[in-house]
Amino acid sequence: MAKAKQNIKKHLLLNQFIHNKSLVQKLNESYDFGNFSQAINLQFYQQEGVKNALAILSFYMKDELNSHNYNQERRKLLDFYQGESKDLKLQKEHIARASFWMATGSGKTIVMIKLIALIHEFIKNNQLPKKPIMLLAPNDKILNQFKANITKYNNYHSNFIKIKDLKDFESIEKEASLLNEAVVYFARSDLLESEENVGKDKKAKRLNYKNYLNKDGWYILLDEAHRGDSKTSLRKNYYHELARGFIKEDEFPKGFVFNFSATFEDEIDFITCAYNYNLQKFNQEGYGKNIAILNENLDFKSENNEEAKIKTILEGFIIFNAIVKTKEELFLKRQDFTYHNPLIIAVSDKVNTQDAGIKTYFKAVHNVLKNKADIGNIALELYEKLQNQNLHFGINTLSDDFLKYIKNTNNDELRKNIFYASANANLECYSIKGNDKELAFKSKNSNKPFMLLNISNAKEWEKNFLLELGVESISDISQSHFENINSLESSINIMLGSKVFSEGWDSNRVNLISFINIGSVNAKKYVLQTIGRGVRIEPFLNIRKRLNTLKETFKIDERCVNLACGLETLFVMASDNEAIQAIIEGIEYEFIESKHLKGFKETKLSFNLPIPKYKNETKLKSIYKISKDDAKSLEELIKSYDEDVLILGQCLYKNFKYSTLQEFNKFIKGKESRIQLSGNKVEFNEKTILKTINSVLNSNTKVLDKFVKLEKEITHHKNIQAKLDFETVQKINKTIKDVLNAKSEDELKADFENKKINLDELMQGIKENQKSKEVKNYIISAKLSKHYYNPLIIYNKNDKESKINFAISNESEKEFLEDLEKNLNLSFFEQYEWYFSKLVENQDEIYIPYFDEEQQKERKFYPDFIFWLKNKQSGEFDIYFIDPKGLKIEDNPRFKLKGFKMIFENKN
Repeated sequence: MAKAKQNIKKHLLLNQFIHNKSLVQKLNESYDFGNFSQAINLQFYQQEGVKNALAILSFYMKDELNSHNYNQERRKLLDFYQGESKDLKLQKEHIARASFWMATGSGKTIVMIKLIALIHEFIKNNQLPKKPIMLLAPNDKILNQFKANITKYNNYHSNFIKIKDLKDFESIEKEASLLNEAVVYFARSDLLESEENVGKDKKAKRLNYKNYLNKDGWYILLDEAHRGDSKTSLRKNYYHELARGFIKEDEFPKGFVFNFSATFEDEIDFITCAYNYNLQKFNQEGYGKNIAILNENLDFKSENNEEAKIKTILEGFIIFNAIVKTKEELFLKRQDFTYHNPLIIAVSDKVNTQDAGIKTYFKAVHNVLKNKADIGNIALELYEKLQNQNLHFGINTLSDDFLKYIKNTNNDELRKNIFYASANANLECYSIKGNDKELAFKSKNSNKPFMLLNISNAKEWEKNFLLELGVESISDISQSHFENINSLESSINIMLGSKVFSEGWDSNRVNLISFINIGSVNAKKYVLQTIGRGVRIEPFLNIRKRLNTLKETFKIDERCVNLACGLETLFVMASDNEAIQAIIEGIEYEFIESKHLKGFKETKLSFNLPIPKYKNETKLKSIYKISKDDAKSLEELIKSYDEDVLILGQCLYKNFKYSTLQEFNKFIKGKESRIQLSGNKVEFNEKTILKTINSVLNSNTKVLDKFVKLEKEITHHKNIQAKLDFETVQKINKTIKDVLNAKSEDELKADFENKKINLDELMQGIKENQKSKEVKNYIISAKLSKHYYNPLIIYNKNDKESKINFAISNESEKEFLEDLEKNLNLSFFEQYEWYFSKLVENQDEIYIPYFDEEQQKERKFYPDFIFWLKNKQSGEFDIYFIDPKGLKIEDNPRFKLKGFKMIFENKN
């Protein structure tokens, strides 16, 4: 089902389905989604991944739990896929799956282990059908990482996860099933084979997948299972056949496959993506390094000019030196930083001197060591070039504090900070005893190496090419530098090789990748591998976010944030236009779903804007609604136990209230109670019902605390992104600047009346200086000057296909803004100073809390707009929440209105 990669559409339909059906909201909140080990708690985004996995699994397995509705829910999912996916028509055998697009470094391992534990909990509580659980990973190293983390989990929990080899499945499963143990069967995904291929395996490591076919199927978790050789796609069929179980022709698969990966290649993996936390989202939420690709404008004029290539390498040294210098200053300001030591990865197409790539790099090193390069002028030119350097995952540019170090770089600093040389020097090389893959290089007047060459035959290379490169060979040493590359004591600043050191290598030290004569295909491949492994940061112990997101938590000043800029950026350089173009295409395809729109400007306010803030308050007013059938089952459950036994045996868990039991008794006796009959849903589960009711009856309610000054509660305009081609995004960004700089018709007329312009200039200005322009179905408008920011972006089609995330696309919202624009001159507005703003759900922090009695949860209502009107005479405020969309889409309006009244009624 794979397509040519360039034609793959990244429509994340399953994620959309989960959201549309509110499946996560239907999960039982009494489960613990956060705890992992003594030192590890799942981050919010990791918990969201686990919840999405359990939400779609519970939905899919509901049919199997309710045999009288067999295939009812699964049919809904299939119909959704077939209706939404125009090109790839999925059949029933394709839908028992969910992919998770999660960046390397985002903690997929923790998510998968927590998911395994919770699947078992759901099985114990009869919320999922019982099936064995399998975990497949591409190599032993990753499997060992899973085992180590499961040990950490087990040390903190009583519900142990037992690890067993898949080959022992038949001998173990019956016993594990009887004891109701949480067992996960491990295997390498690349060793599952057909019977024919297993017979060819002399080492007897391969497993015949058919030996593990199970009547009821499997829950299978795959970690990067697309890695491997040309047989990968065939093995994918094995995984899904294992999960499917024994089914009839008209049946849906019985099991389910979860596929976790940082990158996907097949369109079906995007369509069935249940959760997206790819590198772009990972980065946008403050994790990991940003990415800067130098010479994006492809300005190499003579790509065969060796001097130009040497200059590019020297620019890399200058950037590296600035990172070292800013790190030194940063660590003087605070001693608790735990940032990495920066590292350059230099990649040449071939590590031999018949090719110019490796020669060029050594010439650049010699130029610095012997003071032959005009570093001062190169640094000044680089400083100018980096002024407007684009960062691929953000809207920021490089900080002035970092650029200052670029500007002031000299040759002595490069010698000292990269090569540990105090004066002009030659290069020396030594090999490692018993290691034919490494050569280390140092300056002759230094006692520690600065560069490591990683090759396949070090002895031969040393013998044939050292003299030609002007390098002196000295005695061997005993210890590998590559093995200790991540140590704080490692002196290596540069790793040089013919490929990125991807197999078994993982480092957060990489700050600069330099490609010399690499070619477009290899450049794209290697940079993507390195970005995935080298993008992580750790400014404080176990804290992996960039400093600008930690300012308040760690009381960090702006100077520190600016100094950290270099450490928190991955710079990518190449010596030719073709390689740079390929790198840009690769990054944009693999990692960047959408591109930031830039240039939005917040309106200068004449007064502070008040917004409501809430606090939690326990109010025994919440109602739990239960169907007649479930009420009968609840009554039978309560009556089957003595009261003391019920409390101790069934309800002994954190935060259980005796008052809940009193409500049970009142309800059973027909007295007035906060448990009420409603609807006809049958959802009774005796293992969770008491916890659920207790949670609802004793939930905190948000009440108005005070009004505070608006500061950072409206932020969606800082994250407006477009899934449009690069040229269109550039055009929209230019148009944003144009409409902001344009004068309104009234301003132009005033200039004419004051004789600043003549009639021709007035007419031309009215024609050209439009406050509103259109680019490919998007109106970019700065006409509503009272909006919190400008311009607004309005999608002018009615097909719900907007490619800009926060563009105004709803018809009722567009009509409202049109009416507002037409009525700006109403006398009503003359008595007020006023502003307004669009609000975006889950992005902005202005909302009205309410209790959704159908879902039995507290939720947040986000109106479409908020208006602030300040009376010019009295100074009193009127605040209006406007929700034109809600007039047509009745999403629990009664509960929202009730919440509004509870919060604001009779409040001054």
